[in-house]
Amino acid sequence: MVYKPSSNVSFAKTSLPYPIFSADWDPYNRGYLVVGGGGGESKTGVPNQITVLDTSNRATITTAAEIQLSRDEDSVQSLGNLATKDGLITFAGINSSQAQQNAGMNEHLRSFDIKYPPRKKQKTEKVDDNEKGEILLIGQRSLFKPSSATKKETYQRLLRLSPAKKRDSGSKRLGAIATGMAEENELIVFNATNATPDQEDIVTRIQLPQGTEANDLDIIEPRASEFSMAYCIDSDIYEQSYEYDFSTKKVEKTPNGPRRVYQSTILSPAEKSAARSKFRCVRFLNSENVVAIVNRPFKQGCEVRVSHLYPTGPAAQLMQFDLPRRMKQAVSMDVCALDPDMRGNQQFVIAIAGSDVSIEIYTTNYMQKTGTFTPFKKYLTLRDVHEHQMTKICFSPFHPPQRASEGEKSEAQGSGSPGPQYIRLASVTYGNTVVVDTFPVQPLEPKKKNSRYVLSHPGDEKLYTAAYIFLISAIVLIAAYLIQGFFKGFTQKDAAESSGSPSQRMQNPRSKQASGVPESKKQSTIKTSESLESGIPSNMPGQGRLQQLLSQHDPSSKQALVVREEADSTEGHSTLSVRMHADKDTYLEKDVHAKYWSELTSEQQTIWKERLIRAGEWAEGQGEKVLIGILFSEYAGLVGQAARGALNQ
Repeated sequence: MVYKPSSNVSFAKTSLPYPIFSADWDPYNRGYLVVGGGGGESKTGVPNQITVLDTSNRATITTAAEIQLSRDEDSVQSLGNLATKDGLITFAGINSSQAQQNAGMNEHLRSFDIKYPPRKKQKTEKVDDNEKGEILLIGQRSLFKPSSATKKETYQRLLRLSPAKKRDSGSKRLGAIATGMAEENELIVFNATNATPDQEDIVTRIQLPQGTEANDLDIIEPRASEFSMAYCIDSDIYEQSYEYDFSTKKVEKTPNGPRRVYQSTILSPAEKSAARSKFRCVRFLNSENVVAIVNRPFKQGCEVRVSHLYPTGPAAQLMQFDLPRRMKQAVSMDVCALDPDMRGNQQFVIAIAGSDVSIEIYTTNYMQKTGTFTPFKKYLTLRDVHEHQMTKICFSPFHPPQRASEGEKSEAQGSGSPGPQYIRLASVTYGNTVVVDTFPVQPLEPKKKNSRYVLSHPGDEKLYTAAYIFLISAIVLIAAYLIQGFFKGFTQKDAAESSGSPSQRMQNPRSKQASGVPESKKQSTIKTSESLESGIPSNMPGQGRLQQLLSQHDPSSKQALVVREEADSTEGHSTLSVRMHADKDTYLEKDVHAKYWSELTSEQQTIWKERLIRAGEWAEGQGEKVLIGILFSEYAGLVGQAARGALNQ
């Protein structure tokens, strides 16, 4: 399943007897995952259920507690967990029966009290492995307005709680829920400190535009009792901040109504009816920046957008990039914020699940001083995670370990260093399966006791980038070398032959046509004997002598490379001879019929091509460029006569 061979990520998998639509971790990362789903209100025999899974062992997943829900009501569509001393308070989105909905009553927000099973505190302690925890329903409420539609299809599509904080004063949290499939959808923010929230706990109620619904939402707590919520519909992203007094239940909203911070391209009425890209997921990176996933129409891919939120006005897009092409659509996303250092620098881990049942893992580093993020770095690709489509992925929250102070030793470790730290990613599917991937994180600076943790070390990222650039450069250079060698197989001097020339002091005007290189820029010429004819056979049909001499011939020198048509009295026809002459001017004075390729008529060039091909000295694929700079000589006008004969015919 893991695409990266060197990855030290481990995973565990289990199956449940029902399709799973929702999942959420213990907010203090105590090793428990809560999942829910079911077959809904039907007679299929598929149960509606909530299950608590123990993931403390990275190799296995076991059931710690479970509860069977009524089959006369809907399945569990959304989940959120509050921590208690010995377990959880779990909020769940479960629709009442269709009959109750038709009667105007839909108690969609359920509350469950979960008690964890006992765990071994020491290796010597004995605990019954078969002992399970307990789940009890403690309340059910209706916060949404009753639906006025003839067909009641409204359900609690989304549920999200603000992150839990480890504070001495405790962590007070807000929650948000949103409807789906309603005629007029709405979003409600509520006080989540009450185990059974009611109308008095509603912080704000947001009516969404006609015909739209929230596709995703997120809440963050920048400072104690100050919260910010972001949500996305198909075309826009909205944000609203709240300063909430939990004791008096008074709220100050900024602005009074949610502001649109990101708007897609404004379209005409005709264009609005056409298919277009849609926001699918949104998450806060920090209080000033959000990351969103956009799905293109017709399953043509998806992209990531990171935007900076200003106190007022629209957001500014910081970066945008496409996800791999095989990921036709994104189905879920989550973000894990690792701990910041004293300067506010921090690493974020982003997981994106695609319709191809793969998960892309990215990291980005935030620099507080500049308020910027590094480009998203792909850490890992998890492929074929499940056999069926994923419905949700979620990261376990990361809380850094308490480190022993100077000179103090940890009881557990016997040193001032904490043990290995991990973050976990859960993914659930329609196909009843749960997978938990465990990622080890490491201190950025291990020798410093208060070092922040990272999944991908920034130094390794720089090294990887440098190695990647080096590899690509090496491939390009090797490819260029091979291509150059391929063309040099035809001739090593193509470029020189097309531009080289003898000295300007040469008197023969035809010698000046071969090149325009001035005398001042010439290199020293090759010293040769007065004549090279004795060392070269005069008659070499089919032997490729021309190619050999071309590799030795320097057009800027005084040498002359001559191809000559000669009569063969023994064979009764003409043959080709290829010779190198030491002095070009001297040869041209003796052979007045010799001509450069450019001086030949097109008919003469055709005849010479046929002769060269027949003699095995040239091929069409080599092109005429290799023939530039060669002198072609007739024997008693044989070539000219042949050309005239061809014209007469």
